[in-house]
Amino acid sequence: MSRPGQDFKPLVAPQSERPRSRFFGPAAFESLLRDQASLSTWLCVGALVQGALILLVGRIALLPAAALILYRALDSYAMSVGWKRNTYMDGVLMKKFSAQIPDELGNYGNKPADTDVVVFLIGTRSNHPYGMLAPGFEQSGKYFSSLAQSLEDHAEEFGFLGMTSWLNSADRSSKSEIMQVCYFRNMEGLHAFAHSEDHRQAWDWWNRTVKQNPHLSIWHETYHVPKGHWENIYVNSHLSGITSLTSRFTDKETGQDMWASGVVDASKGLLKTSAGRMSRSKADDHDKYGEDPY
Repeated sequence: MSRPGQDFKPLVAPQSERPRSRFFGPAAFESLLRDQASLSTWLCVGALVQGALILLVGRIALLPAAALILYRALDSYAMSVGWKRNTYMDGVLMKKFSAQIPDELGNYGNKPADTDVVVFLIGTRSNHPYGMLAPGFEQSGKYFSSLAQSLEDHAEEFGFLGMTSWLNSADRSSKSEIMQVCYFRNMEGLHAFAHSEDHRQAWDWWNRTVKQNPHLSIWHETYHVPKGHWENIYVNSHLSGITSLTSRFTDKETGQDMWASGVVDASKGLLKTSAGRMSRSKADDHDKYGEDPY
């Protein structure tokens, strides 16, 4: 735990190689593909395929689908009653935790939100009946992927800390808006990236083709948050959002470059309340509500 006056306690060990941003997660393409059609469309596609197989090989064609459904039902039941490991809990940190940005020596200090942070949201959507198969969408996706890789390759130059990817599930049932949440150390780094050669090429392509592809939407929002004006809290959660970021530091004993997670214990001390996490109270503002479970 972290008491007032003590440095915050990290919960994730530093790594000798920079982890890739969560943007590059393994399920990205599958999620995008599944989002290209509504549930009713996918059900109809499945029905047509199943019907065609029955015509070709008879009722035996039902066996693969029935076996898969049975397996998944039994697998879910086994996890729910504890007969096997719950794989959905893999990577969950069973703690109340917060993210603080460590300094160049990997120290977390004892003052919450003690540095500026820049949050950059960027999104796109295909407003075309063909979704990701629409003209221009593939090329824009390739440019964005190359820019994400450029950020990874030049993270220190641009002050890039990491990025996560999200689908807007509320607006419509398919071809949803895609949003990336990017974190930078400062505005200078973000502007350096915006005027880099890689970004300039993508920018020029968009300006040349925007009139040909009116169905493609892009947007961004930028928030420069001064120190003491941001906070975060996670409980029994995967590392996501700001808690998925890493920062390079120099190991003072070996001189080796290492990458530190910002995840620290928030069960006690200044980080246990919102006001405390923004250095605006001694984190005693919740004491009147009684003991918390952490």
